[in-house]
Amino acid sequence: MLGLYATSVNSNGTLGQDPLIHAFPVTLASYVDGETDFQVFTVSALTLIKEAMKDAIFANGGYALFLRYEQDNVEFLLIAMLKLKAGAGIDEATLSLQPTLNIDLKLLHEAARVNLTRLANNTQPYLTFVKGKAKQGDITEYFRKALACVTFTDSKHHTEQLIKAAEAFVASRVDLSMEQKAEERMQMRKRLSECMQQNPVQLVIATAAAAIRPEGPEEFIQFLQSPQAADFHIDHTFQPHKPTYRRLYRITGKIGQTISVAFDVEDIQTHRVSFDADRNAIILNNPPEALKQSILENGAAD
Repeated sequence: MLGLYATSVNSNGTLGQDPLIHAFPVTLASYVDGETDFQVFTVSALTLIKEAMKDAIFANGGYALFLRYEQDNVEFLLIAMLKLKAGAGIDEATLSLQPTLNIDLKLLHEAARVNLTRLANNTQPYLTFVKGKAKQGDITEYFRKALACVTFTDSKHHTEQLIKAAEAFVASRVDLSMEQKAEERMQMRKRLSECMQQNPVQLVIATAAAAIRPEGPEEFIQFLQSPQAADFHIDHTFQPHKPTYRRLYRITGKIGQTISVAFDVEDIQTHRVSFDADRNAIILNNPPEALKQSILENGAAD
């Protein structure tokens, strides 16, 4: 079940904060604080889901699963609606086929997971959930409404997380040597920056994956679904944050109150700009004659 959720989840968020509108966070807090037990909590949550479902004409519900568990010293609460599908079984006495109903583990359209550890520390986002596309998303909206799921839309956060995840992915590749990883990281950052520039309004993870790993985009998608990427929280789609991804190809900074520097990452790669660790100095190689002359004219005599 946890594996199915990992491959289905596509959104990050928080719980609504208005107690007059968002009842589930209040119910959850009562349970986490020990004021109510698990059974009372689940019944209260089911009531909220049931009420929200009344307004969802095409919703077909299911069996609600509530699962609290710990993984890598982090506590989680998973809530999902399980669907049934018709199947067949064998009667042990007569060996005849009998119709059965089984849980359909291929369908998980209504599910949400609260990272209780992050919630306790007020670290956002602490909520992940499944959000369908287009019409499917509208049908399952009742579930997210009942649990007060609020999409985490921080563009800067998602952009930073994607860049970190992409770099972690390159570092995890066993098919590359250390030197090859350094080169691939440099090339990947260039491809990813171009991808974000080409998709300034909405970037889909699948599109980013094609830029991060052109030869096998599915490898990056699988990486995001693995335990290695558990700390990365990225929505299926988001708007890239330009000041953040701009750092992939453009470096800017200030030294003191009057000196501003700006150059492309390519200038470092072509050795036009370098850093001297012994002198703690930025070196501009092969400056134009006019710039050299101006510095010499205004420099103090030795």
